Amino acid sequence: MAKFIAIKSSGAAEAGGDLLLGVEGILNVYAFNPTTTVVKYDGTEATITHTALATPYTQVRDAVNAALTANPGGVKARVQLPAGVTVSSVAVA
Repeated sequence: MAKFIAIKSSGAAEAGGDLLLGVEGILNVYAFNPTTTVVKYDGTEATITHTALATPYTQVRDAVNAALTANPGGVKARVQLPAGVTVSSVAVA
């Protein structure tokens, strides 16, 4: 059975709502810059664009990692973003 983490996005149209990322094959999650967190897969990556964070800008990375480990037996875990942080898009390339 597939497992996912859900990230709530405030983006417009199809960029908004719950965006699901499959957890199978995630190699790393890293804070790229104050407004971007990247989830690295083998051969692809998902880029999460969010509100600017103060240094160190690892809060969204830490929230994604917490969701990945929160419910090992579950199917979906919600990423609990830090207060005041909103996601505007998640792009997989």
